Amino acid sequence: MSAGMTIPLKFDLKKTKVLPIWFSVILFTRMVITFTVFSFLQPISYLVIGLMCLNFIVISVLYIKGMKMSQYGLAVFMYMVSIAVFTTIQGTDIKTAFYDMIEVFSLLFIFAYYSNQWKTLLYSICLLFSIVVYLNLVIMIVFPDWMFAAEDEFDSFLLGGNRNQMGCRMMCAIISSILCTPYNKKWILNTIGVALISVITLLMVGSMNSISNIILFSLLCLIPSKKLLKYALVVFFAFYVLFQCLVCFQGEGLHNNELAAYLIQDVLGKDMTFTNRTEMWDAAAKKFAESPIIGWGRVDADWYVSEMNSFAIGPHNFIYSVLIYGGLVGMALFLLCCVAAMKRIWSYLDRTALLLLLGVVTFLFMMCFEVYKVFFVFYLFAMIYYYPDLYKSKDIVDGNSDISRKESISNE
Repeated sequence: MSAGMTIPLKFDLKKTKVLPIWFSVILFTRMVITFTVFSFLQPISYLVIGLMCLNFIVISVLYIKGMKMSQYGLAVFMYMVSIAVFTTIQGTDIKTAFYDMIEVFSLLFIFAYYSNQWKTLLYSICLLFSIVVYLNLVIMIVFPDWMFAAEDEFDSFLLGGNRNQMGCRMMCAIISSILCTPYNKKWILNTIGVALISVITLLMVGSMNSISNIILFSLLCLIPSKKLLKYALVVFFAFYVLFQCLVCFQGEGLHNNELAAYLIQDVLGKDMTFTNRTEMWDAAAKKFAESPIIGWGRVDADWYVSEMNSFAIGPHNFIYSVLIYGGLVGMALFLLCCVAAMKRIWSYLDRTALLLLLGVVTFLFMMCFEVYKVFFVFYLFAMIYYYPDLYKSKDIVDGNSDISRKESISNE
């Protein structure tokens, strides 16, 4: 070889494992951990936000170069941009809307660009979720005085801040762990561990909505028959839709329904207001009626306090939050996101897919009483959309996925 010759160096960014791990860990660290719990973590919070924004620029450049947007990605893009536009029109919280877009678009771009490395992505995301779930309980045990002294503060816990936000991260952790099991059945142990730690933690903080739904989902996971799982999925989803329409949308009018009173008070042993949530649902309905087409854009805590005349911040119902942020236009675009995500999974309904769908329906039912960040909603729907591509035969070590015996369909 002559001295003047050079050896060309080729580095395929799509094949390296370091970058998808880095991008996903930074993004989900930002979303999962509440750094304001401890004052000394504040500098780390700023660092993570800065790295997330920098990563967003990098992954955007990589994605835009020759990548085709999927139907799901396009639907989510339209939804997020519409919320930002409505926020600008209404003069509400454009800063939060901007950060929401960075977070969601980062998620979409990472998943689209590294769609050939699902095992690496899922392992990274699941490990982060699981570690924080375990660490959150450890901190609560090691610092019990701090935990109970701060339980009424919004930023009380490492995992999501407020106790009612814990269940969101915990359900995502459980579902992510389930999605890892076709790669290696040892993840079943982690799934059991995360579910158990989640229930213990939620019992300590008293979040009954999250406790009951995580226990319900855990019991549904024990159903051995795929046919029974399908029936359970249909029944649970129908129940969710009816509950949202006949209970949540009634608000304070629920008190006049004798059947509802019997089921809620006598059967479930709950008060008719669901801890005053019916009042918040009524307040949300009134604000939606004032701007039904485009809503109010991305609003902040001060807006809720001044405009909804409610003792708590927010409508405590995800559907109402979608209607407040984007009105009927926003709701139509959100439903388009759901349809785009669901249409690819129907031909691949193996056991893992059914558990994923049951987990998402459980998550939706939890959001009848709470509002979680839309990032987690779009994360779970992204898992549904990309499900046919998750398990390539070369990655399956035990052959326990039906998809490993099918050809993965390409993104539409």
